Amino acid sequence: MRYRRLAAVLTLASFSAPLGFSAALLTPTRAHAQSPAELAKARTLFKEGLSLEAAGDWGSALAKFEEVGKVKTTPAVRYHMGRCKEHLGRLNEALGEYRIAEYEAQQQNAKELEEITKARGELEARVPKLVITRGKGAESAKIELDGVAIGESKVGKEVSTDPGPHRIVAKIGGREFEQTVTLAEGESKTVELVPPEGFVAAPPTPDEPKPVDKPDDKPGLRVEKKGKGALPWIIGGVGLVGLGAGGYFYLKMNDSKKQLEDVCRPDGSCPKSKQSLSDDGKRYALMANVGLGVGVVGLGVATVMLLTGGGDSEKPKTGRVHLNVLPGPELKGVNLVGAF
Repeated sequence: MRYRRLAAVLTLASFSAPLGFSAALLTPTRAHAQSPAELAKARTLFKEGLSLEAAGDWGSALAKFEEVGKVKTTPAVRYHMGRCKEHLGRLNEALGEYRIAEYEAQQQNAKELEEITKARGELEARVPKLVITRGKGAESAKIELDGVAIGESKVGKEVSTDPGPHRIVAKIGGREFEQTVTLAEGESKTVELVPPEGFVAAPPTPDEPKPVDKPDDKPGLRVEKKGKGALPWIIGGVGLVGLGAGGYFYLKMNDSKKQLEDVCRPDGSCPKSKQSLSDDGKRYALMANVGLGVGVVGLGVATVMLLTGGGDSEKPKTGRVHLNVLPGPELKGVNLVGAF
């Protein structure tokens, strides 16, 4: 166990050194253990990212740091991802990276905490703030900012954005109007959404009338169209299941009967050791009778209901079904009599 712990510490130390953290304080966010090959690749990518960052190629540097983050994300990795996004003009995203990096650095007491906190504070002063309110006529408007819905908790409150133009859409009653606002770095603006002159919200779309069945135009012929409902089909389905179960137990009964015929004497006496087999055969016979009975009744009732209009909202025609099931150790018979 001691050797395993030592190996783990050495592995962490080998990766954490280029990122500026001590091995004892490094807390990776990945749940799985990284292989030596993955760690070596991550170290190489991190060094490449630093070189690209120094050369001012922020887009390529960000791609390198994001690849490192797939193996192991540390406060240092997040900090450099934030720096790249900041220089690419994605200030709001960069601020999020700084804040997470700062929190993680505080938890680990990292020496880079001061640098990260400074970067976060300086960027917060540069990020534009936008406040969106509802004016007269837009009290119930649903609001979108650059295609993303703004929740009620954000209406009337500061929202951090990136510098540049932003599109605000207000949706009321199926129609919408929009406003565009441009913010510079560090600027704060309030936009009140007011419908333009002549704007009228669309009324709610009425439900389409259901088509009415027309009777046949032929004289002397009356056409009735009624839905059968689901009940006959449900009963029929139960009947099919019953028939299947009955057939299954009928085969089991025959199997038990054949086994008894091989060991029992002509006078019908069987060895005591086969008594359980005889009992099983009787039980299978009873269950086969019940299953077939349920199946025949279910199919019969479903057929009668379908033919007589059963399942309609109106009173169905008169129909009768009578079932005779003869239980016993063997399958005696099932009789079904119907009238409708």
